[in-house]
Amino acid sequence: MIYTPWAKTACKLLYGEAFRAPSAFENYYHDGLATQKPNQDLDPERIKTYELVWEQYLGEHLRGVATGYYYEIKDLINLNLDPADGLLFFDNLDEVKAQGLELELEGRLAAGWEGRLSYSNQRVQDQQTGDLLTNSPRHLAKLNLIAPLWRERLFLDVEEQYTSRRKTLSGASTGGFATTNLTLFGRQFLPGLEFSASIYNVFDKNYADPVSAAHLQTAIAQDGRTYRCKLSYSF
Repeated sequence: MIYTPWAKTACKLLYGEAFRAPSAFENYYHDGLATQKPNQDLDPERIKTYELVWEQYLGEHLRGVATGYYYEIKDLINLNLDPADGLLFFDNLDEVKAQGLELELEGRLAAGWEGRLSYSNQRVQDQQTGDLLTNSPRHLAKLNLIAPLWRERLFLDVEEQYTSRRKTLSGASTGGFATTNLTLFGRQFLPGLEFSASIYNVFDKNYADPVSAAHLQTAIAQDGRTYRCKLSYSF
């Protein structure tokens, strides 16, 4: 449902349902029954979503969005340990609820400058135990700025991402971290030709992601500074 009380204001009430069928890996993977066995009786994961959105245009160049949301997830597929044989297997274990608030501000200027700032505060927990889920940050933030460098054909994209600490299976937490990405991209130097050159994690930040029970570690270190170049031509 969408209600527009003023010309530059929209209020939205959204409801949705979806499901995800088990993958072939979750149904059939095993390692010769050394540590893990298959489970062909998995049910689909199911989710119900409720969102309340306030969208506001601020002048000619700014748009702000505030979103409150509540999600219910049932039959979440996760690794379980069978005490009878000591083997891991995928099972429909968890019923999860997630609630949070997301704020976003987006701007575009006639000179070609673009920017976006967003922040999310969320809480994801097991409905039965009340425990927070692993690998689920409480805070997320992102800043993105695109600056025109030459004749609306060459641009510099600066992106900053922040992720707060996340719980691991051991009950400890990985530290929060921020990474910076830079991308230089060009378009229409020749008809159909585009290119980009990117540096990810510019300052070589050390951070790790929590992992599942299939790993010996509770967190695995991620890539440091990496580079990527892309050239494409459409005809």
